[in-house]
Amino acid sequence: MGWRVTDDVEEFWAAAAGFLAAHRVACTIELTIADTLRRRGPEAYGGPSTLAWWDDGVGASAVLVHTPRHRPVVSAMPPGAAVAWAAQWPCPHRVLGPATTVAELAAAWDATWTPVLTERLHRLAGLRLPADPTPTRLAGDADRDLLWVWLGEFHHQATPQDPPPQRAALDVAIDESRVVVAVPDGGPVAYASTSPVVLGTARIGPVYTRPEHRGRGHGAAVTAAAAQRAQARGADEVLLFTDLDNPTSNALYARLGFVGLVDLVDADLVPTAPTARKNV
Repeated sequence: MGWRVTDDVEEFWAAAAGFLAAHRVACTIELTIADTLRRRGPEAYGGPSTLAWWDDGVGASAVLVHTPRHRPVVSAMPPGAAVAWAAQWPCPHRVLGPATTVAELAAAWDATWTPVLTERLHRLAGLRLPADPTPTRLAGDADRDLLWVWLGEFHHQATPQDPPPQRAALDVAIDESRVVVAVPDGGPVAYASTSPVVLGTARIGPVYTRPEHRGRGHGAAVTAAAAQRAQARGADEVLLFTDLDNPTSNALYARLGFVGLVDLVDADLVPTAPTARKNV
């Protein structure tokens, strides 16, 4: 029993696929990261990644993934796993996971933790289309530069604490027909992107409407269209995250049929005593 660590995604997948399949909704981020590494190679995030699973003697019962530039992402952990991880690895600057797991890790590192962002994971229970939806279409080559600018705006407004987005990820999403734009008068005013379908799941995000076009249903239109496309590609679970401090987006997604499931905390960690720590 203990943590197994690798930078080989195929080794990780062979060991953790059963756990990820059984927890495919709660572990949507970890699942997407593993899939991206499998499809695009070990340099997809700019360098080797740390991929770990808790081996309880029967199989994996928890996972942790850490890609370059980003904070570690952790699943729920069984008793003893957080303490064992903290004994192996220095305290990072940030971590993302269920609040109970973040608290357990912080205690094991003798660190205080402060939420930077609390997000709620939603699943689509049954799509309710907008009454008068804005026309939408798939994004194409002519939209790439504009959407890259919009992605930067979204990052600045919604996730400034995160590393800047990568253009390659946007281009791949457009190439794979996973980006939808709202075109009320022929030109784009909003967009939504979805992840690839993995183990029957797909996650919508980001969803962005230019400030001057908000309040007119464009965000609802692209979200609904993205959900329909994900279902058409084989997703029986369509997911998305919302910032709990944004009541407008939470109400919007509820109207479309999304139901909240679990909250994840993106937290800063500060050791109470000087310790070695990773620059993450």
